[in-house]
Amino acid sequence: MAAILAAFLPVAMMVLMFTLGLGLGRRDLGGALRASRAYPAGLLVQVVGLPLLAYGIGRGFGLSPVMMAGLMLVAASPGGVTSNYATLLMRGRVGLSVAMTLTTSLLAPLTLPLVLALAGVAAPQPGALLKISLGMVAVAIVPMLAGMGAARLAPRAMARLARVLDPVAKALFVLMALATFVQNWGAMRGAFAEVGLAVIALAVAGPVLAVLAGRAMGIEPAGVRTILTEVSLQNVAITLFVAGSLLRDPQLAIPGLIYAVVMNIVVLTLIALGGVWPRAQVLGSDRA
Repeated sequence: MAAILAAFLPVAMMVLMFTLGLGLGRRDLGGALRASRAYPAGLLVQVVGLPLLAYGIGRGFGLSPVMMAGLMLVAASPGGVTSNYATLLMRGRVGLSVAMTLTTSLLAPLTLPLVLALAGVAAPQPGALLKISLGMVAVAIVPMLAGMGAARLAPRAMARLARVLDPVAKALFVLMALATFVQNWGAMRGAFAEVGLAVIALAVAGPVLAVLAGRAMGIEPAGVRTILTEVSLQNVAITLFVAGSLLRDPQLAIPGLIYAVVMNIVVLTLIALGGVWPRAQVLGSDRA
């Protein structure tokens, strides 16, 4: 089962991102960096707000030092690459999502060791972090750019292909969430009593923080939904890599294993609510 999941997840990710690229233009990416306050606001929430939130939750739940460090490691990890496709389903701004994911991934070699140092954990080597960050981004960015290029070269043919791939991509997104659940269920069940409630609190409070901060900063509803999605989906693969390969402390990975399941449940729930109540006031209406 583990071998099947290991082969399935990267292929499914590339299909998702290629499909996303078919409908994404260069203006979407450029506009994310130029014409909105959502980009710097989103980075502030994710890079600064989320680790501080994890620290407060860890203190509130009285976590042990290692579980506190593991929770902060999750919060300090960059945005997950599935957040780009989830943003599309959330009716957010995909260009903004891609820009945020890329930026937080490139910043991770600096921000992640700093957060770990504040949690009392020796910092890993930045070079190793940069290598894994770039590798994870490549799995998403290269297929997405291929989709953008194909759509530009053969727009009619790619439009027909997009109509075929769109339901496939949605099904793959759900299957990826289910695969994460299956993959991490054993570890999650064994450690839930110790840190599970704190992880759930972080997974729920993160989106709430994104909504409150976005509205306070006057971000448009689509931008708020994008920030919410980016904050919700962390790159748990980097969390596990840092804990297991760089720091060689499997206990640090426990909050990440639980978060990998919980974050998908939270985001799938938000996507489902958005489909049932497309103008739900909790996320804002684009016609407001």
